[in-house]
Amino acid sequence: MMKKIIFGLIALLSFTACNKNDFEPMTDQEIKEAKYAAAFEQVFGTISPTQTWGFNQTATTRSADPRGNMWASEGYNVPADITESEREAVLAVFSKKGKASYEALVDWDCFFVQQVYTGDSIYKDGYGQDVLGAQKMNWLCAYDPIGVKETKYLWSQEKGNYTEIVTNHDDHVNDFNAATSNDYGGRMLMVNSSTQRFGFSSSQENGHVFYNFRMEVINGNYYVGLDFEAAGQNPNEQVARDYVYDDWIVKIVPGKGQTPPPSDRVKEEGMIICEDLGTIGDFDFNDVVFYAKVWESGKADIEILAAGGTLDIAVAGVNIGDVMGKMVNTGLKSVPTYSFTAVNTYNSLIEIPIVVSKTDAAGNVISYELSAKMGKAPQKICVPKGFRWCKEYKSLAEAYTGFKNWTSGKSDTWTDGIFVKELVMP
Repeated sequence: MMKKIIFGLIALLSFTACNKNDFEPMTDQEIKEAKYAAAFEQVFGTISPTQTWGFNQTATTRSADPRGNMWASEGYNVPADITESEREAVLAVFSKKGKASYEALVDWDCFFVQQVYTGDSIYKDGYGQDVLGAQKMNWLCAYDPIGVKETKYLWSQEKGNYTEIVTNHDDHVNDFNAATSNDYGGRMLMVNSSTQRFGFSSSQENGHVFYNFRMEVINGNYYVGLDFEAAGQNPNEQVARDYVYDDWIVKIVPGKGQTPPPSDRVKEEGMIICEDLGTIGDFDFNDVVFYAKVWESGKADIEILAAGGTLDIAVAGVNIGDVMGKMVNTGLKSVPTYSFTAVNTYNSLIEIPIVVSKTDAAGNVISYELSAKMGKAPQKICVPKGFRWCKEYKSLAEAYTGFKNWTSGKSDTWTDGIFVKELVMP
């Protein structure tokens, strides 16, 4: 197998060299990039010619923002803790049997989701066995008004077969992976999402998403209650709902009281993970990890999250080794993140320069900028906020099993909470 890789790499390098103008010899950097591309495709497979590596895509500018330490400083209205009296007032409403469906009372695109209550109602499955509904609810989601439409198939007890429905993708509310997993009062900020619909995934069967929600105004605040249900093909996967929306209750709070002036709204935002080409083949994409916002004015706010590379690397002109050090926040050494506003202006995330420098044997400093060309092996990838980057020397191929299908275009997502926990950073 190793011989095949070596021969394939030699063939690639020879072909690439023969396609340069006037058969000019390849530079050391071009040879390194060709080796990197060959190794990337060996691990991840053929790259879709339309793959843009997350840049200039809607998915990078929406959903959960888990950076709780930044919410208040960026002007968000961080909600206070839930009080016992508040919880009692909410339960008094949601513990009563309701209708089959409810409409959303507000449509916010920036809001907090806050844990209020998880219920203790016992249901019966098709075999008559007890099921604690709240314990089987996970993956709380809010509506995504601009997601790509997909087809889902839900088992219908009434019809006795699968029913096809067309629905939009949903925004996962990070850290709300199970109804019982959060401390009461736990909160998450949702940006460019929507309160038009809420749902949950039922682990009683194969993870269907149910939109059994009820929205109510109580003492001037808005709350959403969810009613458990399971609708798998087998009797042990079938649990009829009781129309009492107290199995999982959350509070929703507007994220900001004022809208930024049109002259300086956030144009793009996302996390960027990088390979510096120093060590070819580990593909941990943690040589530098940063979160960035590009505003309509061109201003770029950047927060460096991790630096797992050994080479000198600069983001928007700031040398990361100078401000954070090297091999940090990737499982070996922890240091605080570093935030700054770029001196230059940029029109998009992909324009923010990431420049790697190294000294060759002759003492010359060689610098090159990381790229993410469409359909080519990426040296940087844009991912949604809250992405959990790989630990040191742990490949994306191992940590995120869906990455290969995303690379080839067989899937339109790969970061939605499906990863090997031991291989990624908390």
